[in-house]
Amino acid sequence: MSKWYLAWKNLMHHPSRFIFNILLIGMAVSLLVIILLINKQMSQHFEKNASDVDLILCAKGSPLQSVLCNIMHIDAPTGNISISEIKPFLNSNHPIIKRALPIAIGDSYQGYRIVGVTTEYFDWYSLHIERGQFFNKDFQLVLGSEVASKYKLNIGDTLQSSHGLVGIDDEHHHDNDLIVNGILKNSGGIQDRLIFISISSYWNLHEHEVDDEHIHHEQNVLSNQELMNYDKTITSLLVKFKGTNIQSLNFGRSINENTNVMAVNPAIELNRLYELTGSASELLNLIGIILSILAFIAIFINLSQALNERKFEIALIRIGGGSRTYIAQLLIFEGFILSFTGIILGLILGHIILFFSASKYHLADQYGIQGHYFCIDEIYVLFIGLVCGLIATILPVIRASSQNIHHTISKI
Repeated sequence: MSKWYLAWKNLMHHPSRFIFNILLIGMAVSLLVIILLINKQMSQHFEKNASDVDLILCAKGSPLQSVLCNIMHIDAPTGNISISEIKPFLNSNHPIIKRALPIAIGDSYQGYRIVGVTTEYFDWYSLHIERGQFFNKDFQLVLGSEVASKYKLNIGDTLQSSHGLVGIDDEHHHDNDLIVNGILKNSGGIQDRLIFISISSYWNLHEHEVDDEHIHHEQNVLSNQELMNYDKTITSLLVKFKGTNIQSLNFGRSINENTNVMAVNPAIELNRLYELTGSASELLNLIGIILSILAFIAIFINLSQALNERKFEIALIRIGGGSRTYIAQLLIFEGFILSFTGIILGLILGHIILFFSASKYHLADQYGIQGHYFCIDEIYVLFIGLVCGLIATILPVIRASSQNIHHTISKI
């Protein structure tokens, strides 16, 4: 008869104890997995979207808010800045700046942000069209793949934007219809959940709020160089330097000290964000580790109790020719089954909890957190858990191997 089968049958002699132990292990592992997946996905999400941006130029306010708004698109703008204030940085021949990307934020459709950009934005983030084409006139828009899929929008469809970033039904709607001109391929990034229009379209939508300098909607969209000719406002300017040198390092400080514009380094602010959330993650990790220790202590207790209850059975196996190695293997197999079953349960449970939490609280939209994401570190969790389970069996194995069968039999 297979040793694995015997080990399983031995565990099933007390099904309630077996279920309790694997649930305890599963709860501990699921908590660790949830923390692991959240940290991993959030860091990848933030780094992916901020990796190509060296500096954000925007209205003075909270630097972290600026990063969350202009790169992650999960917060409100700190305000607007005049093009006249950042005109030198739009120059394609700037000695330090390789790329400058103007952005205008303030409208939405059904809760999805509408972002005013130039066509350089699509090259910057390597975004490609799946259907249609990029906008080439005002009041045309390009949809992120998720927006198009959710609302079943196609080329030529029209929609009206709402003023503000929440997208509540009774909010003020702009009068002009926006025409779907293109739908982006799925990129796996924030852009899948955004709607893009030209900056001149954004200005025309708000022309009654700004001034009388209209831009006729039949003209082609404006490039960075052409934007320099208008005295209007945008939300921010994303900057990529040509290289890392003393001038680029001092660039942000000089702007903060000498202008009304705020210069924000995304890398610094994201590190601060990690520090803010780090304490909470460490606390949850500690709770998970404590639960894991308790779970594997439970394995030790379970096997020790089983050993006490089966002393005579073990003695009879020994008398029947079973070696100490055979007994040790049975106990190790039982510990392995307990550990493996509990860990697999925890991995599955962690993904299920995260999947439903991400759906309910829209974590994928804001932080890129999804329940069906898998990472290599989960294999390490499985491996370390199995090693801990093996360690928990060592003392019961030593006790079983050193059992005096004559003394045990004499008590029958």
